[in-house]
Amino acid sequence: MSNASPIILKPDTNNPLGVRTIDHLEFYVDDLEKWVQWHESKMCLYRRAEGDTSTGLAGKRSVVVGQGRVNFVFSEPQGDSDPANAIRSFLDTHGCGVKDVAFKVDDVAVALKHAQSAGATILQPLDTHDDFSRGAIAAYGDNIHSFVQRSPRSRVFLPGYNSVPGGVEIASIHLMMIDHIVCNVENMDQWVEFYSKVFGFDETAHFDINTGRSSLMSKVVGNLDGYIRLPINEPSSANSQIQEFLDEFKGPGVQHIALLTSDIVTSINEMRREGMEFLEVPDSYYELLPGRVGEIKEDIGQLQSAKVLVDRDCDDGYLLQLFSKPVFDRPTLFYEIIQRHGNSVGFGEGNFQALFEAIEREQAKRGSL
Repeated sequence: MSNASPIILKPDTNNPLGVRTIDHLEFYVDDLEKWVQWHESKMCLYRRAEGDTSTGLAGKRSVVVGQGRVNFVFSEPQGDSDPANAIRSFLDTHGCGVKDVAFKVDDVAVALKHAQSAGATILQPLDTHDDFSRGAIAAYGDNIHSFVQRSPRSRVFLPGYNSVPGGVEIASIHLMMIDHIVCNVENMDQWVEFYSKVFGFDETAHFDINTGRSSLMSKVVGNLDGYIRLPINEPSSANSQIQEFLDEFKGPGVQHIALLTSDIVTSINEMRREGMEFLEVPDSYYELLPGRVGEIKEDIGQLQSAKVLVDRDCDDGYLLQLFSKPVFDRPTLFYEIIQRHGNSVGFGEGNFQALFEAIEREQAKRGSL
């Protein structure tokens, strides 16, 4: 069962870091071209920039792909320097996954100064280069949070990157922005407190989910100004999907990334045609759907054909969502495709039972449940 207790969102009056939005996510990967091409073909992300040691990047080759306000950086080690070996160490421990959840801020120097005064560990001190300023702090596990500040004159992604001429974004897969980023940790309250003290983020929701076979607890932190929502999960049973992630990833990390779309049925159908795999939803889920969610704009037959989940989280808003199977070679990171109507701000609490049962079926196939 699911025991979800939403908290009323408040206007954000405390933003000590000057955070405006999520700037980009950087993934460390073992085969750059393989995973860039995977995201280009299956999610229709466009190649936007690239760089390597010859253009000024330290110990890595990187490619930026994106669509709308989504920017993913995929990086692999290059050469035998300390930065390159640090990427190799991450991959040896965790496999492919997110290294950096980077934020755009008003002033990197101010952000770093406050973060340090609030107890954060500075990993990359202020670095000012032409039209950019950057810095980074430690986050959960081996993850970091970079702070990025750009001049309005800047015409490249970051120093060390060359822009790649792209085409017009007219694909049927339409991704607009990152809706939320979910991390799995051993101690949820520790990181809720971290985001409160360092970022000034409020706790906006909390969930306690128990399917009868496994369970987890989750709290959501974030702010409204930058449309930033970061659910933080911890396991509350030894065989939960969260514990499996922690075991397979060898520590805390980003579990899934939710991408906002304006047309989930078309996007999901196109992704499937390109070979992307999603969790299965039984047809029985749709039998009770009209009574549970009320009137919606979409045709339920089309939703059932696409296996899209629906949840109403307020009188004037509902969401549609579906979750991919794990992307990389370990059962760790996956994607969520989400569409919102009206004033929807939830995370699909009414779908947790169906979602977790689907995840547990995949765990059972792997022998971890």
